[in-house]
Amino acid sequence: MPMRQSRLWLKAALIILMFLWGLVATGLLWPFLELVLGRKAGFFQEAIRSHWCAMVCRILNVEVETIGTPSHETRLWVANHISWLDIIALGARHPLLFVAKEEVADWPVMGYLARRLGTLFVRRGDAEQTGSIAEKMAWQLRQGRQIMLFPEGTTTTGERVLRFHAKLFQPAQLAQVQVQAIGIEYRGEAKTFAPFIGEDNFLTHLLQILDRDRVRLRVHYCQPLPPGMHRDILAQTTRKQVVTALSSKPEADEGKVASVTRLQFQSH
Repeated sequence: MPMRQSRLWLKAALIILMFLWGLVATGLLWPFLELVLGRKAGFFQEAIRSHWCAMVCRILNVEVETIGTPSHETRLWVANHISWLDIIALGARHPLLFVAKEEVADWPVMGYLARRLGTLFVRRGDAEQTGSIAEKMAWQLRQGRQIMLFPEGTTTTGERVLRFHAKLFQPAQLAQVQVQAIGIEYRGEAKTFAPFIGEDNFLTHLLQILDRDRVRLRVHYCQPLPPGMHRDILAQTTRKQVVTALSSKPEADEGKVASVTRLQFQSH
């Protein structure tokens, strides 16, 4: 069997094991922790979730370069959205609760895991449901949880940043918390194979990712915005920050490059 095909099957087997572990953890371990530890279970659940994401990144050979500094005071994170890989990469770095479009709940395996991990699903075009989700998010933010949302409302190829929907920033306005924007861009060949857009099939796309040697990803941490800003201003400002970050050339200012993390799985 050719080396490349052997590596593909090995990585696929490891991903299947990780998904099975995720199903066991969320289906059995989660309820057990909640039963035994009550509210304190959240700390262990977040640690397990971050570790799971980090392991998936290692298997997929994700290489993350970070520019700028994440603030420990940030409660609401927002970013442009290119792929489901965004969620895995960011989830490995921060204890985040994600907000996603309702369709994600129907994805095979990942949809179930997202539901069990507490993902908040937004039904596009439903103002009443969006308002209800905003109240839930505001409550979580007041409890000190960190929430990640993608205010474009969809994924793109990464060539441009769509309008940020101001209504999605309502929870930050209600809870009076700090907001920090993140600019996401895929590098090298990953620019072409990483985007997950339109009618792309999750399993087909996953196989394409598995067949690649590595996934290069750059994450830009923008300047945090203080509590108390109106949602319209937050939407406009964070989008502008992301656009500016993605159009910059880090090579010209190496002092802003915080780190390069290689979360890789090596096969021999």
